[in-house]
Amino acid sequence: MKLKKVAVRGLIVFAVVVALCMFFSGTIRTITTAKVKILTPRQGRFSQQVELTGKVVFPGAEEVKLEEANGVSLSVTAVNVQPGSEVAAGDVLFTAEIADYDKTMDTLRDSYNEAAAQLAEVERKNAGLRLRPTDEAWAEAYEALAAAQADELERRIERDALMAVEGFSGMDGAFLEGASEELRAAWAAHLQAAAALTAAENAMESAERYNISDAARAYIVDRQKYQTQMEDYERQMVDLRVLRTTLQSVTAPQAGFVTEVNVKAGESFDPGTAAYAFCPAEKPPVLRVDTSATTLTISRGMEVSFDSVRGGTVEASVASTGVTVSGDTYADIELSERMIRELGGSIAMLAGEFTVRVAYRSNDTTTLLPSSAVRGAGEDRYVYVLQQRQSAFGVNSLVTQKQPVTVLAEAEGSVSIAEDLSYMQIAYMEDREIGEDMTVMEYVN
Repeated sequence: MKLKKVAVRGLIVFAVVVALCMFFSGTIRTITTAKVKILTPRQGRFSQQVELTGKVVFPGAEEVKLEEANGVSLSVTAVNVQPGSEVAAGDVLFTAEIADYDKTMDTLRDSYNEAAAQLAEVERKNAGLRLRPTDEAWAEAYEALAAAQADELERRIERDALMAVEGFSGMDGAFLEGASEELRAAWAAHLQAAAALTAAENAMESAERYNISDAARAYIVDRQKYQTQMEDYERQMVDLRVLRTTLQSVTAPQAGFVTEVNVKAGESFDPGTAAYAFCPAEKPPVLRVDTSATTLTISRGMEVSFDSVRGGTVEASVASTGVTVSGDTYADIELSERMIRELGGSIAMLAGEFTVRVAYRSNDTTTLLPSSAVRGAGEDRYVYVLQQRQSAFGVNSLVTQKQPVTVLAEAEGSVSIAEDLSYMQIAYMEDREIGEDMTVMEYVN
């Protein structure tokens, strides 16, 4: 009887020990095993609203130079516009004066008077000289040759300058393939001038057969020289006067926007550089959104919105997309007159950047996951899927397995992947670092 009681007590103690071992082993397992949340991926179209930065640009803007003022020193007297100014045709953009205008005009006038005095002296000395018809014919041939020589030289300089700019050196005309239209025209103009020079040389050669006296020859040559000088000085004075009048009011060529202003009141200006940039009204500005900061593919027609300076919201759509020379992608939103007003006007909108909200929605159904479930970087992206395993003692466990995925889009906590994982369980939001082939437990609330 006593032995029986001892045996019963032993069994009870053994059972308690076994129970305690099982309890503590489970507790230890619970403590040491990573806890994860488990989700079953859903299928759907990826849609997100992303915020991007945009600024106003004028794709149709072109720089404007004062070509007629090349070689002239200018002083700007007043500037009436600033970047973004909307102008009508004929509006005065700025005014300028030709530096040393009076001094230059006096110098030309003195040179003209000197040539006129020289011509008068030639006429006085040859007052008794009577030119014969053959002398007059020689004079006409001489004048025509001088004019032909000057024209051929001018056309040759123009042609050779364009050839140097475009990288051509051949002189037989074979280079014309690939040349610009301007160079082709300059080449043709020089050929025509060269032919005219040849004809003038032949005419002069024929006129040289006349019996021209030395006195008549000297008179004709001197008269032509001073007449040519007077014509040149007169032309320079007229051009200078016209240029001064033009620069007193530099006006807008047509209705549009002044996008850049490179002149400042009270400062000199080099006409070899652009004075301003101008965009015609028929080529409106756009709000250019930098899309290189998102992995989403922003395409034409997507809906966008941005805040108005008046406190409302402006809705629009992407008109076109493109890539900058540096490789950054962008999307353009065409701006109507109303939108320009909503941005604060043409001048204010150039001063800063704008936050643009783009409503992205994919065309195809994909697997959608929270960003925290997709791991890795670049092209090496993956998730941890869970598999059930049973031990030799019949204990079921959840074990992680690395599953590579292809990320199609990602924004604001959501990821779209190409693979169909709707039949799998995904581990995420773990309480400690997890890895491949690792036993985990699900969070239990």
